[in-house]
Amino acid sequence: MVLAEGTEEVGILLASGRENLIGGKYTEAVALFEKARTLDPTNQEAAFGLSAAFIETKRYEEAVPLLEVLNKSVPDNPMVKNNLAWALIHVKGPIPGGAGRAVKLARSALIDVPSDYSIWNTLGEAYYAAGDFEKALRAAQSGLRLSALAGITNSPCRELVSRCRKAAGAASLDTMNSDRPQ
Repeated sequence: MVLAEGTEEVGILLASGRENLIGGKYTEAVALFEKARTLDPTNQEAAFGLSAAFIETKRYEEAVPLLEVLNKSVPDNPMVKNNLAWALIHVKGPIPGGAGRAVKLARSALIDVPSDYSIWNTLGEAYYAAGDFEKALRAAQSGLRLSALAGITNSPCRELVSRCRKAAGAASLDTMNSDRPQ
């Protein structure tokens, strides 16, 4: 079998990109995945890796278009849905329907991987962004329980639970106060 020109180099770049991403070297991962995409613009692994590195470096505006294309080409991939939901709720500036769409994407990802605490965390963040603090709290608590079962002690779900409790309490106080006669 003859490999297409650049295929071996793309494979090396992808492996190095994954290694850097796992190792927390996100800027290096961006460069490696970008080079892989230059050599093979249709490579889905390079696009997903680049979008993940963009998310880790808080470059959500750059991650969203990559994830939108991936979501169209591999609509059943729960991690693509999860990452797109995360990017939509963290992008600067409002995206019309972004929080609601993020909720739908995260819920869809949970159907495929209900035991993934990070997807529960994304769902909680999406509900939080949509202003549904009670559902956000329930999702965050589910994520926290699952992360504890996995032995993860510094789960991002812990901070989200705290934020949700404050927001849910403030929202219920606002409702109670608005019901009082003036």
